[in-house]
Amino acid sequence: MAKVEYVFPVDKVHGRISKQHKVGFAHRKASKRNYTTVYGERSTPPGANEILHREKFAAVCKSTRLRMIDPNKVAQDQAGFAAQKKYPTFWGYVFKQEWDAYGEE
Repeated sequence: MAKVEYVFPVDKVHGRISKQHKVGFAHRKASKRNYTTVYGERSTPPGANEILHREKFAAVCKSTRLRMIDPNKVAQDQAGFAAQKKYPTFWGYVFKQEWDAYGEE
């Protein structure tokens, strides 16, 4: 039997085509493969832990944005960011600082 390989109309599409479509396209860098996925509705409501995690994430995003416009904290964070190698982006570094400090106030 012959192997059939489907070619996508565009080389590397990622995500939904529009909000009305339930089919999305993706490209895996590691395997260099294109694939499709179906976005659907949740079959169960989010649990209490997931809701708490979402609330924490939203609060940390907000505090990260505020921290990144405060000149005093930005200077300190830039020095800390330059001294580390774990986080490739400044946003990621500041976000992690805020994530760890969440709830300690």
